[in-house]
Amino acid sequence: MHLGIEEKVTVGTPDTVVDSTAVGGERSVIFEDDGTTGYFYAVRPGAELEILDALHVYDVANVSDRHIPVKVQLVWDETWNAAVLLINGYGHALYDFQRSAGFCRNAFSAARNGQTLKRELTDELIEQYFSA
Repeated sequence: MHLGIEEKVTVGTPDTVVDSTAVGGERSVIFEDDGTTGYFYAVRPGAELEILDALHVYDVANVSDRHIPVKVQLVWDETWNAAVLLINGYGHALYDFQRSAGFCRNAFSAARNGQTLKRELTDELIEQYFSA
């Protein structure tokens, strides 16, 4: 595993952006909290940022302890082909660039690229990508 970045953030703080780019610069992931929702994006950097997938993480109104800062980590697998969003060590979203497949706990929103794999993120799926 490769830790792309780790930051403390407070849920519901508008304009919160945490991002990490894989070695080689061909793929990136972004966690964004706009003050209303939290999303995890898989993107292709370039002159114009291409969003490959957008995965819902939370609605701020539903986070009861949002006033307590959390640790956000963007972690890459060994091959830099998949990244997971961890909040306080818990996996909330994952994107596999090689398979063009995104996963999150509530399986929202619909895939942008015709993904046929089930979108729900499970602990077992995270282990498939990130077990030692």
